[in-house]
Amino acid sequence: MTNIKSTVDCFVLWGARAGIGPGYTLESAAVRLCEDIAELRRDGGLPDRVRTVIGILPQQRVLEVRVEGLSVEADPDRTTIREVTSTLFELASYHNIVALDGVTPPLFTQRILLLGTDGRPFSAMVGAAVGDVEPVTGQPNQPGG
Repeated sequence: MTNIKSTVDCFVLWGARAGIGPGYTLESAAVRLCEDIAELRRDGGLPDRVRTVIGILPQQRVLEVRVEGLSVEADPDRTTIREVTSTLFELASYHNIVALDGVTPPLFTQRILLLGTDGRPFSAMVGAAVGDVEPVTGQPNQPGG
């Protein structure tokens, strides 16, 4: 049987602030994401009432962002909820590396949970990353690239 390689196997979602080697772990991505969220907050990109807590589950390769301060009651059309969720997902994507080969796991899976006043999630976004597709070789922040 002939092993046919898909053209998608040669591409990757490579976050603008992601890299390989020392310093590019799930833990370091979480620290860098905290810094990005702080900058976003300073620039007015998050409503003042929104609080974020970042956690990691290293064994499962999960980066979790818990978001408090939003509710369906205060945002019935969910405009702010969608904007905050999408913005946080995109920020986390800057630190992820996701091969499109269907075999290689991403650096991490992100889980954005919006929590109600009772502490239970009322909305979530789970996935790896969103971004531009790049060829596997020649990454600007990859050693030798």
